[in-house]
Amino acid sequence: MRRKNKTSDMMKEYIAESLLILMGTGSFEEIKINEITAKAGVNRSTYYRNFQSKNDIVVFYFKNIMYELLEVLSEEDNSLETYLFKMFSHFYNYKKELLLIYKQGLSNLILESFHEIFSNASRSSSLTFEERCKKYYHTGGIYNTLLLWFADEMCTPPKRMSEITFSHLPRGFALT
Repeated sequence: MRRKNKTSDMMKEYIAESLLILMGTGSFEEIKINEITAKAGVNRSTYYRNFQSKNDIVVFYFKNIMYELLEVLSEEDNSLETYLFKMFSHFYNYKKELLLIYKQGLSNLILESFHEIFSNASRSSSLTFEERCKKYYHTGGIYNTLLLWFADEMCTPPKRMSEITFSHLPRGFALT
């Protein structure tokens, strides 16, 4: 059973990588499922077993980036400055792919991924309404800062992005 999950994850990754390659050469809207599956080396049934739409592929890809980031952030106790630097550095590692998503007009899918990942954490019954508001504020701030960074082609280095972002956070802002 475990092998099947690994194979399924590999197929999803092949499909996502193939879509990103095709997005680099043409319009997202014009990319056909058969082009994606041919590039990925999988059949259509594999595609439809894993995804319902091309948008789902982009969401899957970005969520993988986010899960990797959460692993990096959990490696040690982080100050807010360190957290921001690690976040921008991690996203910078995916500069080419994130800019493709942005330039294809799919940034809303990034926000959808943020909400899904962060709202899962916010659904905990132990969180107060104020704590949930803080998570949504944080998510929206990250998303909008990323959009600005993407619009600037991610030219500002991650260290400077973290410094700028930290300097504009409300006094007393903390992650917990």
